[in-house]
This record gives sequence, structure tokens and C-alpha cells, in this order.
Amino acid sequence: MIASLSDAWQWYLSARNLTSVMQRLGMKHWDHLPWDGTLGRDEQLKRVQAEDIVDQATIVLADLDDLCVLFLFSVFESIVREQILREVNSELASVRHPALLHAIESLRDGLAQGSFFRVLEPYKGIDAHLIEEVNQVRRYRNWVAHGRRGSKPETIEPRSAFARLQRFLSRFTPEPIDPSVS
Repeated sequence: MIASLSDAWQWYLSARNLTSVMQRLGMKHWDHLPWDGTLGRDEQLKRVQAEDIVDQATIVLADLDDLCVLFLFSVFESIVREQILREVNSELASVRHPALLHAIESLRDGLAQGSFFRVLEPYKGIDAHLIEEVNQVRRYRNWVAHGRRGSKPETIEPRSAFARLQRFLSRFTPEPIDPSVS
């Protein structure tokens, strides 16, 4: 289960590694495997051709970095929204006035489902540079998520996206950060 940014990063590294290994297996070794034994009797494997492995791995690798940024940001956004809502609920638990309760409900809706740009906006006063870095990841994620249409924003590589998002989490949320993946 992917519950943290570190989990998402580990998934990406595993997917990239496995796909690269399969691509190499297809390019260099597939046709030299001992097909006269149990491999040749495996119904799924015996239909696979080396060229198919290489072609499919190439397709996956071509999009994997962009999909990783999309995935990392989605996990990050979920963590941030959840944490902010938890903090807001704790701060405002004692409010009883109907007008304030109504305003709080609007605030909660915005935090849960509204523009993530607006969710991040209050943090600009604390660290505008970091928020801009996160917004660059958000813009790139949006471009990928919407089919890579329109003008391409600055490219964000997975490692850079992970580092930026991890910096935000380490500064603004209590999520434990695993230093072994940075």
C-alpha cells in the first residue's frame, strides 16, 4: 500500500528497475534462454517474443518519469490536504457560532476539494521559494494529467519532484521522512 511519499518513490524505483531489467533481458538474453525445459512449457512465456519485450519496455520507460511526477504529486496532495484538515479541525473544534460554522464548512470544502494552488497560498508567507518549487511540480503534474496538452511547463524530473515535495512535508507536516531515499 502506498501511504507516503517514500512509498511512492520506492514504487517508481522498482517499476523503473524491473522495466529496465526486462528490456535488457529482451535485448540480450531472451532468445538464449533454455526454452526446451520448463520455460518452454510456460503458456504465458512461450508466446512472448524478444522484440515485444523490448518494445513494451521502451513504451513504459518513455512515460514512466512523467507518470512518476504525477503519482508523487497525487500522493503529496492527499497527505497535505489530510494534514491541513486535521490541523484546522483541531484549531476550530470549539467554534459554535452558526456564521462561523458555515464559514468553517466552506473552508473545509475548499481544503478537501478546492484548488490546490489556493491550499498552498497561505504558506507563501513562510517560504515563498519552496512554495514556488512545489507549484512548478504541480503545474508539470497538471500538464501530464491533462494529456500533455497546451504549452509545456518547465520539465520536472522525478528525483527533483520527490526532493521538493519531501522538503515541503518535512517543513510543514509531521509525516516521517525516510532519509535513505533522498
